[in-house]
Amino acid sequence: MDFEDILLEVGDYGKYQKNLILIFLVPAASLLPWFSMNIMFMVSAPDHWCYVPEVDASNLNISLQRSLISPPESPSCHMHDINYTEYLTAGIYKVPNDTTTIPCSQGWQYDKTYFDSTAVTQWDLVCNDDHYKSFILTMFSVGSIIGTPIYGALSDRIGRKITFFIAILVTAVTAIASILTTNFTAFVVIKTINGSLMPSVFQLPYIIVLEIVSPEMRTRMNGIINSAWTFGLCFVPLLAYLSRSWTILGWVTSSVTLIYLLYWKCLPESPRWLVSQERYEEALVIMHRIAVKNGNAQDKNVLLQKLQKLGEKIKKEEEDDGMKNSAYDLLKYPQLRKKFIIITFCWVADLMAYYGLQMNVSNLAGNEFINFFLLAVVEFPGYLTSWVFMERFGRRWCSVGGFMLTGLVCMLPSVEFPYGDVVCSLIGKYFAAATFMATYQQSSELYPTVVRSLGMGLSSTVAFGATLIVPYLVYLSVYGKAIPFLVIGMSCIIAGIMASFLPETLNENLPQTISDAEEFGKRQKFLSWNRRRMSISRERAASSIKSQTLEDVHKSEENNAHQAVRVLQNSDLFLNNDSSVAMAEAENALSGRSDSLRN
Repeated sequence: MDFEDILLEVGDYGKYQKNLILIFLVPAASLLPWFSMNIMFMVSAPDHWCYVPEVDASNLNISLQRSLISPPESPSCHMHDINYTEYLTAGIYKVPNDTTTIPCSQGWQYDKTYFDSTAVTQWDLVCNDDHYKSFILTMFSVGSIIGTPIYGALSDRIGRKITFFIAILVTAVTAIASILTTNFTAFVVIKTINGSLMPSVFQLPYIIVLEIVSPEMRTRMNGIINSAWTFGLCFVPLLAYLSRSWTILGWVTSSVTLIYLLYWKCLPESPRWLVSQERYEEALVIMHRIAVKNGNAQDKNVLLQKLQKLGEKIKKEEEDDGMKNSAYDLLKYPQLRKKFIIITFCWVADLMAYYGLQMNVSNLAGNEFINFFLLAVVEFPGYLTSWVFMERFGRRWCSVGGFMLTGLVCMLPSVEFPYGDVVCSLIGKYFAAATFMATYQQSSELYPTVVRSLGMGLSSTVAFGATLIVPYLVYLSVYGKAIPFLVIGMSCIIAGIMASFLPETLNENLPQTISDAEEFGKRQKFLSWNRRRMSISRERAASSIKSQTLEDVHKSEENNAHQAVRVLQNSDLFLNNDSSVAMAEAENALSGRSDSLRN
């Protein structure tokens, strides 16, 4: 008996799960981009030029000020080496082209068309210090590397629910603290801590819901959480545009984290995890609550016995194999090691494509807010496409195809054509979003329950470690706009080839133990398509009905046999004619049993 069999009895996709999705999963995923992607606008670098006090104090408009201060060859970081007071007094606003220039010596003025202030304007992170913008984004990812395995291991040890609320509380504190500090070093340190929480805040709600729904609903859960993320992401540029200040944007987006704390009472712990930890009474409470809400009330004692039996089965398998369910197991066992390596590289390639194309928005032609919105909204058709293809053709080939197409599209900017970078960014983001959904689905289904959160955490940790170069990869666009695209494209093509060696998980039971994970997919052929006509829940239900029917048949056959024996034993009590009739009845009964057994 697997956990899915027990879940089927209490209801694996009923009113309880639907309410949890609507009340918790969708709001949680929708608000997450507000405080995880707001940093893209907080470190936005407005157009800038050298600050000259006497010119700034004049009544000249911005256009004349810039023509007087900024040389054409370096308008943002250099200024003309002239006596500005004399030029202003003489009413001369045009400087000869051969005039000597010097670096900005008194700071910078910033264009306030869209922002009154950002972190860049706060600490003048421009010109010689413009790499600090990439440094902030990199340290944000460093936080993910440090925090993801910690919170992943913590959720496997103390539970998904409590780890989620710890992450939310720390997120709220660090997000608010980052906008209160006036010291750049302190800001970077706090943002690093804040970044350590983002993957866990996204993964844990998904895992909690995933572990209490039927296998065929996993893709739907993936589609829902990713669509909700994109829905929230579309509002980020609007919030940034209306805020105009990075501190106001920070306050608005950080305050929503406190909403998550309201879910403490209604959010359940994962009963699947509780069974793996031998906490059967707590798992019983949740499973019984699910059964009642779904209209499938179960006898508590019977349900408890089934949970205990499942827990004993898991414990026995672990003891027989000497497994300790640690991070070392991901590399110790050959099949699990292969899956871990492939999944991790796929995460690396997809995160490079997803975040690289999103971060590169400031280098694209046009309005930064509109470009950000377009790169966000294009994810919707990507998720929808992935959703359909994953259900019809499986996760494996959907992932392979997505990586290949993303890689090919990202290669196109090497050939220059009008608006090529914008078009390829939008198409590439479409495929990257679709591929992310398929890759994330595979990760959650291939890792066994006992190390699922840890495995996903380590994969994302290594992936975020590799994506530390993404901000600097985007920065290389100053030397050639095609450079970021080419690196991303090559990574995706390699990932597509590797992804083809992962097993298909469509309509398969989630592996509970490491033993299950080692056996999972061994019988699948390389060029196979897993397209079941019947959902796995229906198959389990049909199997249960069939077993019950066979049991009834066997009982009927036994009754017939007993009846025949009784007739033979009492045959001597009948007269000759009646005796022959009785013997005929006995023979028919025995013959019927023999025919049934042969059939």
